[in-house]
Amino acid sequence: MLVKDRSKSLRIKKLEVFQRRLIQNHPKLLTISDELGGRLAGHHGEQSNDYFLKPFLSKGYSVLHDLRLAANDSFFQIDTLLISTRYILILEIKYITGTLHFDHLNQVIRARDDGSEEAFQNPIYQVKRQRSQLTDWLSRNRVPNIPIHSLVVMSNPRTIIKSLPSHKDVLQYVTHSPYLQERIQVFEKMHSVEKLTKKEITKLSKLLVRQHTPDNPDLLKRYQIEEKDIIKGVYCTKCFYMPVVRKYGTWYCSKCSLKSMNLHLPTLDDYALLYGTSISNKEACDFLQISSRHVATRIFSSMNLPYIGSGKGRRYQLQLPI
Repeated sequence: MLVKDRSKSLRIKKLEVFQRRLIQNHPKLLTISDELGGRLAGHHGEQSNDYFLKPFLSKGYSVLHDLRLAANDSFFQIDTLLISTRYILILEIKYITGTLHFDHLNQVIRARDDGSEEAFQNPIYQVKRQRSQLTDWLSRNRVPNIPIHSLVVMSNPRTIIKSLPSHKDVLQYVTHSPYLQERIQVFEKMHSVEKLTKKEITKLSKLLVRQHTPDNPDLLKRYQIEEKDIIKGVYCTKCFYMPVVRKYGTWYCSKCSLKSMNLHLPTLDDYALLYGTSISNKEACDFLQISSRHVATRIFSSMNLPYIGSGKGRRYQLQLPI
């Protein structure tokens, strides 16, 4: 059963807002585009790996994607978690191009087609650490002892993995997506004793979802982006032109002729991602580029948003687009 689906992270969504709204020739635009491209490639790699998990959704497994859980004073993240009555499996999914060399120093070196090389954090250490952190988390939450396994899954079928014959961890922990089902079947044969009931799995799954804390980085601060660098206005969701204009309660795009009454909704999502979920009438007029505070009030009223305060001090509470 799919308990928690996979979605774009808040980081990716914020980077997409920057790419859409940063002024032309901004000095950070290329860096942002590079980061966004890398993170989208990883996200698509994770999505492609989900195909190989479909047979297990109807076999009594609970599957949760994109978990971020508290660990002492920090957090740890799990790309995909499979929970069965007999064991738990952590999957760390990597979408990497080129050839990966796991050397005798436990380094991972990527060799590109152009001959350049790049060092990576060893993902085997990463999944071992995740296993330890999840073990502690389960103990703190009084979950019955259950075996935990972890795998590094290469979702790019063209990734070549090379290692020394003595580096047995690579054989144990690293696989490609098409072979994931076979590896899971090995774990099933290893564990025949039920450690959790179906009721306990349901309870654990709900607890994991409840304690999941999405990462919400301050990318404005990280990239030192000022308000003057942001293009304001409602954008067209069809051709991404902005600003569209509002006429008689309807938004109209002069470029592609799209008409919609609700184009302000994704733009308010942009505001929440950039500046937070609290917004005043004046701030809405400025960001949506509308001249009438009465129009902003009608928009908020139609959205039935919660608010605090009254008069000019009223602040409406948006929701993050998670």
